[in-house]
Amino acid sequence: MSETFDLIVVGAGSTGMPAAIFAAKRGAKVLVLESGAEVGGTLHVAMGQISAAGTRIQAAKGIEDSADQHYQDIIDITDGRTNKTFARMAAEHSADTLHWLLDLGWEPLPEHPVKVGHRPYSVARTYWGPEFGVSLLKAIRPAFLAAVERGDIALRTSTEVTDLVQDDAGRVTGVTARGDDGATETFAGLKVLLATGGFGGGHDFFKEVTGYPLFTWAWPDCKGEGARMAVKAGAEMWHKDYFIPRWSGVSTPESGDRVDRISDTTSRRPAWEIYVTNEGKRFLPEDVAEPLAREQALLKVPDLTFWVVYDETIRQDAPPFFDEVDPEKAHSWMGKHPSFVTADTLEDLAAAAGIDSATFLKTVADYNAAVDAGKDPLGRTHLPRRIENGPFYAVKHHGAAATTIPGLSINEKFEVIRSDGSVIENLYAAGEILGMGLHSANAFVGGLGLMPAMTYGRLLGERWLHWDHVPDVAD
Repeated sequence: MSETFDLIVVGAGSTGMPAAIFAAKRGAKVLVLESGAEVGGTLHVAMGQISAAGTRIQAAKGIEDSADQHYQDIIDITDGRTNKTFARMAAEHSADTLHWLLDLGWEPLPEHPVKVGHRPYSVARTYWGPEFGVSLLKAIRPAFLAAVERGDIALRTSTEVTDLVQDDAGRVTGVTARGDDGATETFAGLKVLLATGGFGGGHDFFKEVTGYPLFTWAWPDCKGEGARMAVKAGAEMWHKDYFIPRWSGVSTPESGDRVDRISDTTSRRPAWEIYVTNEGKRFLPEDVAEPLAREQALLKVPDLTFWVVYDETIRQDAPPFFDEVDPEKAHSWMGKHPSFVTADTLEDLAAAAGIDSATFLKTVADYNAAVDAGKDPLGRTHLPRRIENGPFYAVKHHGAAATTIPGLSINEKFEVIRSDGSVIENLYAAGEILGMGLHSANAFVGGLGLMPAMTYGRLLGERWLHWDHVPDVAD
């Protein structure tokens, strides 16, 4: 360890970059270590939705809003199950973060703000740019790399932090990291900020924490290394009982060990298909429009896995349910990939898909009877066609994790804490490594993922991390 940094930031994403930028502005000596080959993290793949109240965009459009109202909406949407301390913090400081982004050149879509989310806000306060998360990255990255070019920030990419260095008293004094050449190096730091994101790319760790299998389109570098290191150092994890799957992902010939969002089975048009589990059972009215209702139903399905089943008549007559892939391209995968199964008979379809045949045949027969009667026992109202004309098709879908709700436990200063509430000195965490506890298990709150991540990073660098030789800023 040849030199000591005021701040070592692990991860150069939506939290790490703002934290480094603002700490460096105050004169701190900052090192950023990024496991990927380039900076940005989940901003490369995120939807890029951010929410803020009391912004100058709202004011220009005559929209009255406030941080108090934003906070109350978060409480209402989550039925009070949000982390209230950090929800309040996000609501009070997000407008300043949005204005910082605007000053960096970020431009939301001209019709924004809008009302979105599983349960929309009471006021239009959510924004995104034309390139979603990439729009945010294109605003933040130049400012970050300019600070690197000036020498205000030291940056190492393709460098994986493998361990935290602690003294005999348990205080964190630095990190050990491995470069892409395999060489290991130790860096000393007065403070270490873990901003490594969630663990939506870490299959083993995800199962260990949540108890569920992982099907994911999360950023692949988010494997949970930061959380693992912190737990090894004594940290506690919170919100482990908060999990709800996203609806839904499909493994394709092009997706590798991930899933893709290639279908939109209900939000663009009512379902023509039926959804069955591997046991051959339907598990919800397929035309239910409320996202949370679908996801809560999926949470009870074994392995979070179901099949979308239809016949040739539906394929010809229905609007395609494939969304982010050409429907004919998806159809060309039939019989050529385990997620895309076709057969001339329903019996053969069940056998090819590994669905319980007897139960499946009864399920289809019962559904066809419901179509004839115009009344479905599960409550489905859109009953356009029987499923009876081969060939038949089944596409395997999985409840997916785009983000992870459990995360490291911290105090109000973002210091990582142990199960007894004591602080692991000099160790901080912010961003998705804290989990998405602002949302709770009840609902995803619009724009409340990236915005808190950026806001907490900004505030840590600008105000909340203190060094003897760096001026403090009043909270």
